[in-house]
Amino acid sequence: MLKMIRLIMCITLLLPLVGFASQASMQVIPSKATTAAKQESITPQRALELLQQGNQRFLSDQLRSYNYAKEMKMTVKKGQHPLAVILSCIDSRSIADILFDQGLGNVFVARVAGNVINKDMLGSMEFATKHAGAHLIVVMGHTECGAIQGACVGGAVGNLKDIFASIQPAVTFVKKAEGQDFNCESSTTVNAIAKQNVLNQMQNVLNGSSVIKALVANKDVEIVGAMHNLKTGKVEFFNIDGKVIS
Repeated sequence: MLKMIRLIMCITLLLPLVGFASQASMQVIPSKATTAAKQESITPQRALELLQQGNQRFLSDQLRSYNYAKEMKMTVKKGQHPLAVILSCIDSRSIADILFDQGLGNVFVARVAGNVINKDMLGSMEFATKHAGAHLIVVMGHTECGAIQGACVGGAVGNLKDIFASIQPAVTFVKKAEGQDFNCESSTTVNAIAKQNVLNQMQNVLNGSSVIKALVANKDVEIVGAMHNLKTGKVEFFNIDGKVIS
């Protein structure tokens, strides 16, 4: 009986230690806001790699820990120096900061339904790159996009008509490519339009901004497209020709 009591006491004492060890093994590296030195030294390709790595952490449920209050104080004191500017859709499930596991001060994020380009977005990108030093522009769409399907079906009223008009060239392109298989209710069709829309908007960035075009020509900035799969969480990157970037 005495031996049994001692055994129970030993187990009771060890359990907290086991729990602590388990928690320690699960801890991840704390997030740190990008510094001016890191931003200046990094290449567009490295900025992309950091986003890819962040998405991999998201997929494997290994997100970094964050102290937002501490990061806020640091970025207010030392300024912001993000590595990339990301244009994405307003869909509540497609949030770039989370998908790429980035904290405060790491990325500029602009959001609008259908991730379309307009003068406000171009001005924001020019600020983020030319004036604030970001080296990468990402135009990110996502699967099963309501704005894309809406543009496909048509019939918008109010200001939404302008957004649908920006997406319409992608609808026309895919409709011609798919022929009789074209179906606005099909996820295959909607996702094809979404990707083509990203490619079109990437080209609109270059056509609409001589500032960004010059930065790209000098290889100070790179523009890439991306598609976020809502079902899996994976983000696939591709260049302006649609070729996947591994």
